[in-house]
Amino acid sequence: MDTRNRAGEWLHKYQERDLPELPPARPYAVYLSSKWGRYRWLCFDLDAKRGDVGPDLATLLRWLDEAGLSYVVAASGSAEGRHVWVAAATLLDSVLVHAIADEAARRLPTLDHGLLKSRTGAARPIGAPHRNGHRSELLHPADPPTAAARLTPRTCGNDSEAFTRLLLVIDAVPTPERVRPRIVGVDEFAEVLDDELGPRLAGTARTLLDRDTMGLLTRRPPADQVSEACGSLLTRLALRRWTLPMVKRLLDTRAYREGGLLHLCTSPGIGPLRVNLHPADTTEKLERNWRRCVSYASRLPSQPESLVWAENLASVVDLVNQIQAAADATPERWATQAGPGDRALLDLLCLLALRSGTTVLDLDLRRAAIATGGSRSGMHRAQQRLGLDGWLSARGSEGPAGTYELLPITADHPGYTPVAQGGTQGNPPPTQERRDALVSRLRARLSAGQADAFAYGRRNATHGGGLGHHAGRIYQQLLEHGRPLSVSEMCAKTGYEPRTVQKHLARMQGLMVVTRAVLTVHHECPTCEAGSGERCSIGRGGRVPRHRGADQHAARGELAVRRAGTPYYRPRQGSLLAAAKVLGSYGRLAARARRYAVEIEQYHWWKKEEAWMRAPKAGMRTGVHVHEGQTALVVTTLDRQPWRRYPRDADGRADHSAARVRVERRLATA
Repeated sequence: MDTRNRAGEWLHKYQERDLPELPPARPYAVYLSSKWGRYRWLCFDLDAKRGDVGPDLATLLRWLDEAGLSYVVAASGSAEGRHVWVAAATLLDSVLVHAIADEAARRLPTLDHGLLKSRTGAARPIGAPHRNGHRSELLHPADPPTAAARLTPRTCGNDSEAFTRLLLVIDAVPTPERVRPRIVGVDEFAEVLDDELGPRLAGTARTLLDRDTMGLLTRRPPADQVSEACGSLLTRLALRRWTLPMVKRLLDTRAYREGGLLHLCTSPGIGPLRVNLHPADTTEKLERNWRRCVSYASRLPSQPESLVWAENLASVVDLVNQIQAAADATPERWATQAGPGDRALLDLLCLLALRSGTTVLDLDLRRAAIATGGSRSGMHRAQQRLGLDGWLSARGSEGPAGTYELLPITADHPGYTPVAQGGTQGNPPPTQERRDALVSRLRARLSAGQADAFAYGRRNATHGGGLGHHAGRIYQQLLEHGRPLSVSEMCAKTGYEPRTVQKHLARMQGLMVVTRAVLTVHHECPTCEAGSGERCSIGRGGRVPRHRGADQHAARGELAVRRAGTPYYRPRQGSLLAAAKVLGSYGRLAARARRYAVEIEQYHWWKKEEAWMRAPKAGMRTGVHVHEGQTALVVTTLDRQPWRRYPRDADGRADHSAARVRVERRLATA
């Protein structure tokens, strides 16, 4: 049960108690596994803070239906969060549960699978209060006796073979506990060794830490980057061939526990406060994170990771900076009918390049459409136009997503700006600072373009029309510069005609998305460069006389008169949601994401059907089917893997319309 502090606030720090006869009035949770590590219940926690829960919930319920498992869906008590409960008739081994949790988390971004991997994993049952005042409510089935029967191990009907089928439906195979050591070459990827020293990379440990790694270890991370700093630190230690006992010894130093290892020793509390963990929980958390970081480090090149990343990142930042400068220098290119979509795709590719450290990117068009607020067909045409204009080029791709490469700006490009070489003045800031500034700018711009208020299309009987992506581009400029802009300044920055800018500003002003601001008093002096609120002091003819109340330059007075007659506009960030509801376009992006989730599931279903049609059929339905990757470990006792055939019409042809209807029927209603 949860505990309170002196102020009466919940600490999110649970204390163990015996289960009472009546439900407690405070937040409480129940264990999912026994002290021997065997599970009686599985609770899939879909957290709305990680993204849109709807598509992930639909995919999870489809897996459970295909595996023949009964389940109960409940609202977790937080905003739009969902809990999916599955009871087991017999105790489940932790290897099976961990494999299901790992593979499901890879395909469901909103799944918080930590409670299915932790030794003390617990979840709040249905009816338990949340610390924010809400309760966990039953959604499906709506009948409480039916839900109670599904949650009771004796009557749920979920045997161990059903969970094995679930393992096969999501293509999850538990990895062997031990990997035999093997000597690898210098230029190969490192092999993960797992022996009495725990998971580690082959090679001799380098105990001397560099300045960056030591800074991560000793510096307390920001409150919103505790887990990221710990993951970066453990990855660096893994690349230096450290072992798990060596990392455990770091926990004996208080400065390290309060520095880069803070994530391992604490859990989130109220606000910026963090709650200390029990030493046993800290050890378990370290082992879990260390295994994940070692696995990630094994896929990195064997040469020093920091040097390669720094060199690649510097070139990527320079290229992105060059592309953005060229794009800003040609605003008329993005003022065409499809210009905002082209610029949004270019900004998205630049953002992904800054995050990944490479200019060759794999990007699904549906993912790009959700990230930019456009459509998949619009992103496809935008990619073609950007390729023709020399901003990017398409590369060969073997996967379902397209591969694109950002191209450098050449001298014949319309937005080319020569860069001065040599000299010691005007040194650019460090690469990391430039990267952070570009990432922040691009994220804010793309986030504004995702708003439902700027949805494209006119209002009709089927959907509401938004302000359009041209209005969204004007709003992005107002939001990006952080100060009020005049119509002439917006025309220079966007490339639109004054009449077009005024038309969109009038619509946004009517919805309170944009407001007017008059700059008449607090302004700078163009002659002596006096700041806002300061008096003019030194001019070209000496000190300004103060006779007849003249305490400012004539240029400053002219500026005040000119600004008094010039309207300026500033954005109101908190009004986009209300504006979308007034326009009737609220939920357009969520509906599009839901539709794309259906298309993706149907695509994967059809690809599996194609693989089955092209596979040799001789002897296919006799004997135990074992995949070549499962020769060391057979995870099923069934005679064949469960399979759902693709719908066919009367002539035996694939019926894609019926398949789409079936996928849509499996989508759970929120």
